[in-house]
Amino acid sequence: MARPMRTLWGSLTAPTLPAFVAAAAMLATLPLLRPGVFGESTALAGCALAVLAAVAALLRRERVPARAVPAVPLLVGLVAVAYLWMVGHGAAVFAPDRIRDLFQDFVLTIGSLVAFAIVLADPRARRAVARGFVIAVVLVSASWVVTALFWGVAGLGAGQIATVPVGTVEPQPVYFPFTISYSTSEVFGLEVPRLTGFGRESGWMAMSCAVAWFLSDAVGYRARWVKVLILAGLAGTLSTAGFGVFVVVLALDLFLRPRGGIGLGGFLRQIGGIAAIAGAGWAALYAPVLGLSAKQTSNEASLAERQDATDAGIRALTESPLGGLGSEKQAGINLVSDVAVNGLPFVVLVSLAILVPAFVAPGRGAVRVGRAVPIALVVFLTLLLSQPAAASTWAFALVAVACAAEGLTAEERAEPGAPALARWHRWWAGRSSVPDPATASSPTPPPVPVPSPARPPAALGGDRS
Repeated sequence: MARPMRTLWGSLTAPTLPAFVAAAAMLATLPLLRPGVFGESTALAGCALAVLAAVAALLRRERVPARAVPAVPLLVGLVAVAYLWMVGHGAAVFAPDRIRDLFQDFVLTIGSLVAFAIVLADPRARRAVARGFVIAVVLVSASWVVTALFWGVAGLGAGQIATVPVGTVEPQPVYFPFTISYSTSEVFGLEVPRLTGFGRESGWMAMSCAVAWFLSDAVGYRARWVKVLILAGLAGTLSTAGFGVFVVVLALDLFLRPRGGIGLGGFLRQIGGIAAIAGAGWAALYAPVLGLSAKQTSNEASLAERQDATDAGIRALTESPLGGLGSEKQAGINLVSDVAVNGLPFVVLVSLAILVPAFVAPGRGAVRVGRAVPIALVVFLTLLLSQPAAASTWAFALVAVACAAEGLTAEERAEPGAPALARWHRWWAGRSSVPDPATASSPTPPPVPVPSPARPPAALGGDRS
């Protein structure tokens, strides 16, 4: 009996799907899951789409075996325990209607993260998701650059083409070509719309830009124009916290990350790193427009509310570390204030879920490029200072994507993905390929073939292997 013909899509009796289907479905959840731009009203649809992506990945496993990265299931497990604490704590403290919302957050967040773990177990799918995220950030940033150039010619605020609902606030303007904004911020006396892109507010988009900066190295997209556009998008958010987190983590990565070997140059670099971190801290505080001092002048009310919530979290460390009813206007706005709302165990578990997986070995055959740790630091510092950890699915997913990208082999990281994408990949990777940081410090010469001596014929019954 003839076997059924197999194609890219499998066979009629054993269907399968190419990696880009699962990756595209997962990337489509960016604006739908929290903290996406539509996430407050479309989180259920986003979770359903993530589950469909997982089903597509499972169908693919019939033809291509999975190669999971141990860090991703660890992250999902720790987040699940943290959210279980949040639901149980809410059942003891909050009103019944609030418990329903907390349980919904648990189901949508953990269900989506489990789907992410299934998709990211496939090396091709994880590479496609990571590259797709970088491309999405670059496209949003490029749109912002076009919008800013248009404003320079036609006037600030020109080119509005539509309005869309953003988070829980009133509809916000969309500018040509597809720049979604969120509120305005004063820049040199002018009220400038802030880029929010696919995030619920500008701070989330700033975090995405910072993550894309480091993730682009892990997927082989090292062209200078990619980095420049990512920086332009980060500047377009006008996010003080996002700018501060980025410059501090960048200084840590450039000067204090171990690069193998001990020498005078490495020692001097790390000594200089202390000064660089001090300079990064100064820039986060006093830089024009994006520094904290500028934010105090342009948006003092928002800073005061966040400061009140943070102070409540600090007080709760000694007064009620298990949390309670936060009465501040922005209670739970960051991990510090979460101590007063969800308790210290929730904060500790979330912190472990973000930081610990980044240090887990990616698995056999993988070539680490050292991008998971800075990405985990970006997400952790963002949640610690300015954004809520509850119902923030994509914040945890980005750490999972970074850990999964560490699990790529050198060949997988260099491949364009398909022969038709070779020119596209060279454009994004840059003309002069930069060696991976993991291998740059200790280059390995190609092996020299050594002729093997002739073996005598094996005797009857001897070893013929």
